Order: sequence, then structure tokens, then C-alpha cells
Amino acid sequence: MKKLTACTMDCGDACSLLVDAEKKTVSGNPKHPFTKGFCCRKGARYFERLEADERITTPLVRQGSGFVEASWDEALGLVAQKLDAARQVPESILHVRGYGYRGILAQASSHFFQALGSSKTYGAVCDDTGITACIRDFGSLNHNDVDDLLNASRIVNWGKDMSRMSIHMQTIVQKARKNGTEVLSISPGGDGTPDFSDVHVLIRPGTDRFLAAAVLKLYFEAGDLNPWVVNRTSNWPALRGLIDSLDYRELCAACEVPSSDVEMIYDWYADTGNVATLIAWGLQRHVFGGQNVRFINALAMTSGHIGISGGGSYYNISSGRNLGKWDRLMKGGDMKADRRELLVHDLGREIRRAYPPVDFIWVDGHNIVNQIPDCLGVADAMRRPFVVCVDGFMNDTALVADVILPPALMFEREDVLGSFIHNCVNYCAPVVEPRGQCRPDFDILADLGGRLANPVQLPSAEVCLREGLKKKNISLDELRENGFVKVSHPYIAFEDMQFDHPDGKYRFPEAISPEPERDPEYPLQLLTLLRGKFLHSQIPESEQAGYPTVWISKKNPAFAMLNPAMDCYLVTEAGAMRVNVETDDTIHSRAVIIRRGGWLKFGHNANVLITPKSTDMADGCAYYSQTCRLENRS
Repeated sequence: MKKLTACTMDCGDACSLLVDAEKKTVSGNPKHPFTKGFCCRKGARYFERLEADERITTPLVRQGSGFVEASWDEALGLVAQKLDAARQVPESILHVRGYGYRGILAQASSHFFQALGSSKTYGAVCDDTGITACIRDFGSLNHNDVDDLLNASRIVNWGKDMSRMSIHMQTIVQKARKNGTEVLSISPGGDGTPDFSDVHVLIRPGTDRFLAAAVLKLYFEAGDLNPWVVNRTSNWPALRGLIDSLDYRELCAACEVPSSDVEMIYDWYADTGNVATLIAWGLQRHVFGGQNVRFINALAMTSGHIGISGGGSYYNISSGRNLGKWDRLMKGGDMKADRRELLVHDLGREIRRAYPPVDFIWVDGHNIVNQIPDCLGVADAMRRPFVVCVDGFMNDTALVADVILPPALMFEREDVLGSFIHNCVNYCAPVVEPRGQCRPDFDILADLGGRLANPVQLPSAEVCLREGLKKKNISLDELRENGFVKVSHPYIAFEDMQFDHPDGKYRFPEAISPEPERDPEYPLQLLTLLRGKFLHSQIPESEQAGYPTVWISKKNPAFAMLNPAMDCYLVTEAGAMRVNVETDDTIHSRAVIIRRGGWLKFGHNANVLITPKSTDMADGCAYYSQTCRLENRS
């Protein structure tokens, strides 16, 4: 019998699912307006993760260099003892939370450690740079309903990997193409995107702002400007003055896009019909990633394609915009707003220099050692404090823990969540019993809170769910019955160019930063791109045998210098790792691509070679600004 539930993984599709626990099958809910009866292969294969041989299903406590099994009473008793001691200096407690799972109940650890007044992380390893850029431009984070892509005459895709992106957005774009919509994609290549596009433009990684500025230059020189658009902006003269001061040939050279391609992109935006703009998260993972997003938005705005059907700029929406918080219902602690913060993507150095020192670390929803730069430094810094890791697998973070608490996974626990692509709120029902001794994260924290000398009390899960749904007056009973509720939002974002700044007007960027000079010692650019088969570091150990693979173009200057009969190494200023090299001539000649998420303990994690750098907005992580080289070593 199929039961209705939903996916809570870190994915914007947030699919509504039908699960047959006996047959162990997963399929999309055909009644859901976005899922439409199908889901991705990661969701369809989720029983493989639930039933994996290597899954941790009982609490583990460190003993010497290994771990021994413990009861929940023993494990939580030890954790409570350590937490009570650290609580004497609240800043000595560090909470590290990621988005390995989402939902109303998933807020529990954030509220729990806020009540303790713990330290927390700031900055972003995901999409916050682009979010901040969009808010600076539009006044809020929003885009047209994703189905409005079907009304576009043309779609310009800035960097989205069409072969690995949201499977439902991919399907909408494919349907639009069948209906006559043309698609132009701009990327550093290596992404399968040309197969989903009518035209593909190759660009130097991280230089999208120069390409957008070059197209704007052509707009201004043509004088083809809509007075209404100009009137709906607050700082038009600043943008005009900036673009006029830039040299067109230098802009083309900076992004390494020929003038003929720049002129073609101009024609795509300037021709009759409506143009939708898709913006990938990858192009904001550079030192000037915020500017990349802002200049693309500026082009969409200047060309008159914002606030109309078939147009719009699609970055994302907030997955929490339809849900509320329940932290005010917590009892115990003081819910401190002013807490010490450590920069998440430089966490190793932050922990080492913290004073008061960090004595206790709680990690949930985040394979933090694996996912941020300077992996070895992070792992080393986490060896002194007492570390609790809530995870179901012996990944890079679990390996440095003192206690590992096994959580119930998706399909084994209840929650409610939203999406950062569509406007539905989904109900995630438990459809199978938690494996072994695994427990929902919420229950783990509720149990731990009651064991503390000064208890911290969570409301019941039922109360939390109902409180979180009050923001949009959603009935939990209706949600449980139907599996989802579609929340009403305007179909067209910023219709008639009414923006969410106080004056209702758009804001243009007023400066453009030069790209850092190439280092002759490290002349290539490392791109740690997403996988299609697995999500982030949720990779079975069996898939990580041998050496990791990097991909380069035969036009890459390193290719002619490499001897395939000798060992090859990927090298940065941080170190070196052995790799296999394969070629893909769709890749930019200076780019080196490796798929992200491989585990440090198997030698598959490129983050060990990446030096922490911040983006220009929201303290994001500039993963893709890492330079490198490839060389043979005997």
C-alpha cells in the first residue's frame, strides 16, 4: 500500500511522494502541482540509504581510537554531563547546523542551542551571496511562478547545469523548448547543458559580471532603452555612468567571450518577445559572486524583462517564507539574541583562535568536515573539544566525534517543509519505523534537554507543527490528509516593476571589481561541481574506490604537459591529491572540474586543497576562486 509523504533532503524540488514500504518503491505524487507524478533518482533510490549496510543504528561513544556501542541512556547521560559543564561559559558551546534535512521540526537544534546561549556559525556555504544580491536589487527574494517559464519566448540560462539541476525545472524547460521557446546557456562547460540548449556560450569561470556589463554596453550604445524601465529605478545615472566608463573590448577579454557571442546575447534580450533569466548558484561561489548575480539582474531589468509574464529573473525563493518559527514556546534558557559567531567556511582557524575556547561542539544536518575548505584543519581543530555528531554514517565529521547519535532519516520521521522553488508546503509522514535504535532529531533533543541540570524544554512536536503553520493559516489536519497545501503568492513577481524597497524602485550595482590576476604557479581554476547521482556527501562508501577523477579540455595548457603513464596530481597552495584525468572538450580551457562531496578518508575530497576565501556579500564561501595546477609526480 502506498503512503503519502514528502522529501526533506536539501533540494528545492521538495517532492511530494508516494512510498510503498513493502515493495520499497518511491514515486512522485501525481496530484501535486509541482511534483506531477515523478521524482529524481536520488529520491527513488532512498531505500538504499535507509537500508545501507554501513548505516549507524545505535549510539556510539569513542573509546581510544575507535567507538563502542552504547545505550541511549548512556550516550545522552554523557552528553548531558559534558554540556552542563560547558554551560558555565555558554560561548564555549558551538552549534553547527546544516540543511541535510529541512522542516519545521528541523528547527529544533537551532532553538535548543539558542536557549543555551551557545556560539553559532555565520556566513554561508550555499546560496546566501546570491540571495543578498537579489535583495539589494529587488528589495526581496522572489521570482515568477516556475510554470511561467512556459510563457517565455526565450530563456537565457546563466550557469545552471541542465543535466543535474532540479529535475522538475528541467522538465519545464524541456516542455517550453518543445513549444517553441529557445534556450541559450552560458557556462564554463562540462555540464551537459549543450544537450538542453539551442545555443551554448563558453565563459571563463566567475566572470559573468563582465559579460553582462558588455551586453549592457551594447544596450546603451544602441539607445534602445524603455523610459518606463528607467523610471522604475532609483540609481539609473550611477549604472549609466559606470557602464559608459568601461571599455567594451576589455569586458569581452575579461570574460573570454568573443564579441560575436556578446552581440548574440544582446540580440536575445533585445529582440521582440519575453525573456526569462535563470541564474545558477555556482556563479555566486566566486570572490565577486554577488556582483555576478547583480549584473545579470541588471541586464534583465534594463532589457525590460522583469515584472512580466514570460520574463523574470530566477535565482530562488526562501524555503521558509510560508512557515513560522516556534522558538517563543521554548522553556528554560534565555533565548539570547546576541551570541558569539564563528565564520563557517573558515571554521578550523576560528575554533583554534576562539576565546573563551570552544569546549563542546554539536553538529547536526551537516557533514561539516567534508563540506568546507581546509578539511584537515577543521578535523584537527575539532579534536580538542567534546564533539557530538548526529549522523547515520561514519563520514568525515563522525570520525572526529566523541559521541555519534543516529537519527531517524527521511520516511522514518514526521515533519512539514517548504521549497525554495515552488510555493507548496508539504507533509512528510513517517511511513516506516526508524531502523534499529535510530530516533528523530527532535526526540533526541527533547530527551537531552530534560537531562540537563537546568532543563531546556521543547514543546511537543504537535504543538511545534501547528505553531509553524500559523504564519499562512495552514491546517495541519488538512495537510496530513492531502499531503500538501499550495500557498497563494503572485504568479508574476514584481509585476509592473513594483519592487520591495521602501520607494518601490529597483537598485542597480554601482561598481564592478576586476578579476584577480592569474597566478603563474597555479594558472587553472578548480570547480567542485555538484553530482547527478548523489546529493552532496551522501555517497555510499562503495562508490569511492580508487582515485577521484578530474575533467579538463584538451585545450587546457596542462593537457599537453601531462604524461598519462605517470601519476597525476591536483595541486594548490594548500597541498596535493592524486587524481585520474579525463578530457571533455566542452570545458573552458582554464577550468579543472571535480565532482564534490567525496570523503576525505578515501582521498576523494577536493576541499582539502581549497583555501578559505569569502565572497563579496553575506560572507559566502568562494569555493570556485581556488586556483590550481595539474602535474605528474613519480
